[in-house]
Amino acid sequence: MNIFQIEQRKSKIKEEIKKEIIQSLNITIGSDIHNISSAYALEAELMRKKTLLISILSASSDEVPTKLPSAIKKAELNSTQINSIQTKRALLMKKVESFLSKTEPLTNELEKRFKAIGRLEEVVSYFKLYSRIEELSNEMKQCKDDEQLVALYGEMKEMCNKHQKTHQGAYIKEYKHYWHNVLKDNLTIHYEDVLKLIKWPLTSGPENSPLPKEVLNKFSNLTKNLFLVQEPSDVLVTSITGDFIQGQDPCLPVRVLLRPLKKRFAFHFTGPRQTARIDRPEWFLTQTLTWIKDHQEFVKNNVQPIAEKLQITGVNAVDEFNAGLIALAAERLHTVLAIYHTQGTKGEMGNVDAAFAHAVDETLGFHKELTAISGTEVNSVISVLTKAETFVHWLAVEKKYALAKMDETLGNEQWIEPVAAGVGAAVGSVVWVPRGADWFIALLKTIEDRYSMLPQPGHRLQFLELQLELIEEWRIRLTQLLNAATSTLKPESFLVPNPHPLIAIINAGHHTRTVLLQWAHSLHYLQLHYYRRQFQYFTHQQHTDDRNKRMEVDDTESSTTSLDSDDETTEDTTKHGYAEAEGEIDESISLNEVEESAKILALKEVNKRNSMVLNLSPLTIIPPIVNLAVAEPLAEEDTEEGGVFGDAPALQAHLRDSGIAALVEHIMLEFKATIREYKKQRWHSMLTMEQLALSVSTPLCGPLSSLCARLSCASSTLAPRLAVNLRSRLAAHVDDYIFEEVVLESWFNTGGTLQITYDVKRNLVPAFAPTNTYTSNKKPLPKLIEACKLLNLDYEVARHLSSLLAKQPKEAACTLSNSGITHIDPDQVARILNQRTDLSSAATHTSVMELF
Repeated sequence: MNIFQIEQRKSKIKEEIKKEIIQSLNITIGSDIHNISSAYALEAELMRKKTLLISILSASSDEVPTKLPSAIKKAELNSTQINSIQTKRALLMKKVESFLSKTEPLTNELEKRFKAIGRLEEVVSYFKLYSRIEELSNEMKQCKDDEQLVALYGEMKEMCNKHQKTHQGAYIKEYKHYWHNVLKDNLTIHYEDVLKLIKWPLTSGPENSPLPKEVLNKFSNLTKNLFLVQEPSDVLVTSITGDFIQGQDPCLPVRVLLRPLKKRFAFHFTGPRQTARIDRPEWFLTQTLTWIKDHQEFVKNNVQPIAEKLQITGVNAVDEFNAGLIALAAERLHTVLAIYHTQGTKGEMGNVDAAFAHAVDETLGFHKELTAISGTEVNSVISVLTKAETFVHWLAVEKKYALAKMDETLGNEQWIEPVAAGVGAAVGSVVWVPRGADWFIALLKTIEDRYSMLPQPGHRLQFLELQLELIEEWRIRLTQLLNAATSTLKPESFLVPNPHPLIAIINAGHHTRTVLLQWAHSLHYLQLHYYRRQFQYFTHQQHTDDRNKRMEVDDTESSTTSLDSDDETTEDTTKHGYAEAEGEIDESISLNEVEESAKILALKEVNKRNSMVLNLSPLTIIPPIVNLAVAEPLAEEDTEEGGVFGDAPALQAHLRDSGIAALVEHIMLEFKATIREYKKQRWHSMLTMEQLALSVSTPLCGPLSSLCARLSCASSTLAPRLAVNLRSRLAAHVDDYIFEEVVLESWFNTGGTLQITYDVKRNLVPAFAPTNTYTSNKKPLPKLIEACKLLNLDYEVARHLSSLLAKQPKEAACTLSNSGITHIDPDQVARILNQRTDLSSAATHTSVMELF
């Protein structure tokens, strides 16, 4: 430590002492600087301490001269003793060195002999181990008791575990494997004899009687021994059965239990036997399920407890037994499907697709029933269907039969008939869903039920794409039928309440859209929707990583070339570039994380919608959805949330609206063709009659009755919401037509005003009034109602309004709005008022009289 550091440390200590003094003064004196008494007390205390220290120092200075000689004597004595000890130490060191030099030859000789003894002991131990192995082997050869044999084998296993290296370990391992095979064969023979006493394989018939206790005890002992001689881990191999079940072989007892069943399976379902027909896969699938039902309870009660008692981990006897049987069915199914493909390619089999579809149905049914029996998802059989070639064929067959059935259904005239099913039909509700639309939704639901069992979301997405293709094909066919139905409309159409293709097409489009929107918000399709979005992001990220990796490789190669590096350096740099890219990919999300994220998002969306329903006001009436054919829980929305279905619901809505527009156009054409006489009436010269004597105009009776008949007929077969839509559209068209062709083109006296008002308010308005008063607050025919209001204004009010329209248009517009005239333009209002005979000017009297 230099002087600078010492000075720096002293200054630091002084600063600390200074801070302590200041802190002590602040505590003693406090914040009141005018309190002198505390300062006096502090001064007195410090003076007392100073006096005490001075007295101590003076006393010490007086005692030092008397004690100093004795201290010097003690120090000299200690120094003498130290010198004496050092001398003795030097003598001892010389003696030790002399002794070691004399005994060194003896020590070296003893060390050599001890090493030789150690080597001899190792050799003896080595040969003793071989001798013990030989003794164990001889004892096991002479032993006839299974329990003792298993115990001796256990000792051999322990020796093998202790000595796993060098040639000695290999020698012991060979002996262990040899005796493992011997014991396994011996115990297996005894086990099979006991299985015969048990009458294995078991049957579920009523003739089964409880097994004797002696037989069960023997079965348990043999099962325990088989567990104890289980294959060593170094000889266990991964079993691959047709790429469907991968993993360790089942435990030894289960493997022996499966042998008779495998023999029976091979006997009945392979080879030339009748039960091995390739067009009857349900035979071996049903038999597999039967065996699982008959045996899994026995395995659970008599095999699994023994493994648990022996504390053998990783053994689930029931699952291993079921997996062994399922592997047989999966392998046979794979063979059958391969035969379908081969014979179909060669033309040796008639309807290959029908046989394939039947096999798929049976496989899915097998999987569903197996899941119900075992309580766990076992995907080994499903994996047969999801192999690349088989899965592509499956999709093609599904599409082929769906399109064929679609054409067959739409080609049948009965497809337009409404479905009479469900609670709605029982209580007499109007059923409007066509048979064809009901069948199509059932088809989509059936396809969904099929692929919802698939474990991989990627496979489910491919089936979703198939559903979207079928929905588009359905829309195209309905569009073609719509064009055909529109071109064949006749005047007598919709006068009789019979099913009509146009109505059926409208209802089909509406029903399809409604169901798709409902499905889009279900958990199943929400999961697919979010998974597809996440997967697209994942794929984009992978492409980005690959592109970055290639760029890094190119940059690395160019940099190494510019530096004229040797080949080894170039290779190392390139590998480094790849390693960085792979590290980036590893940091990205995995496909499993994509699927889990999709599930979480879908559940959140479903919970959100459920909470919105629960938070509705208790006064809100929510009708229960009993049957899609009689209920419409979805309201019309400006923006449709198609979810995973994309724009399919919107296209169905467009088809529906096109059909309604064609229906409205047809009804209006018939109405316009028969209302010509009504337009020619002399409204300016009608007699004024009492209100009670008024009746509907004769020229309006026929057209209005025909229109009402067509409207009633169409509304009775349309969906309730569409019937309201049709009624409102027709009302708007009739309102515009009569307003433009009659009101704006005619002069009205008092009698004509009364008559047209009666026609509108007592006949036209009731004809288009909604059947349900709560359906809409909007009144039909607003222009005609407002026109009648203008025609019935008092003379002074009408004259003032007419003058106001001519002189002050802006003020007149406000007056019209306040008076409830909102659907007629001010120019049209002025025209209507001017065509009142009582308001006509002198200049127009001549033209008015010409009308008479």
